[in-house]
Amino acid sequence: MPRWIWGPLALLMVTLGTAPLPAQPAEPLKIGVFDPETIWKITEVGKKYNQDLNEARDRLQGDIDKKQAEIDALRDKLRQQQASLSEDKAAQMQKDIQNKTIELNRLQDDATREMKSQLSDVQNRFQQMLVNTLEVFGKEKNFTLILNKGVIDYNSPQIDITQDLIQKFNDMHKAPTAPAASKPQPKKVPEKPKETPKPPGR
Repeated sequence: MPRWIWGPLALLMVTLGTAPLPAQPAEPLKIGVFDPETIWKITEVGKKYNQDLNEARDRLQGDIDKKQAEIDALRDKLRQQQASLSEDKAAQMQKDIQNKTIELNRLQDDATREMKSQLSDVQNRFQQMLVNTLEVFGKEKNFTLILNKGVIDYNSPQIDITQDLIQKFNDMHKAPTAPAASKPQPKKVPEKPKETPKPPGR
């Protein structure tokens, strides 16, 4: 976790035979706080990342549901026809169910790994964008400290800069867009060959 607490630095200058210099007045502290969860949910980049994560989750869940439906259908078929099936046929269906169950477990494991990897990648990219935004915004507005709301117990609403940071974040970082699909070029109709003119009188 970044350290936001800076200790004061005192400098004592003593010169023999001269009067001490008057102390310079300290500049007032300018402190702001922000809610990273709100920034994640409201910024255009955050919305796009959330949409991408939801689409990936739905796609992976769809594959899992499809495989589960196949297993359920085989189990129903085996239960309904078990009395009339030969031992070999019933054993083969049991084996098919076991194989598909193994495939289902593999799908679930792969889906979990993929979602964790994608979430980690998105969070790291967003965190870096947020740090860059904080640095630029803090310097422009002459802030002494900018604190994450998650590390403090109370703050006055007057020092909450979340909405200002959202605007600055959107100005600095644009949401990634999918490349536009290229339109197919219309096919050229081949021109008919011109007929060779016949000599007159023929």
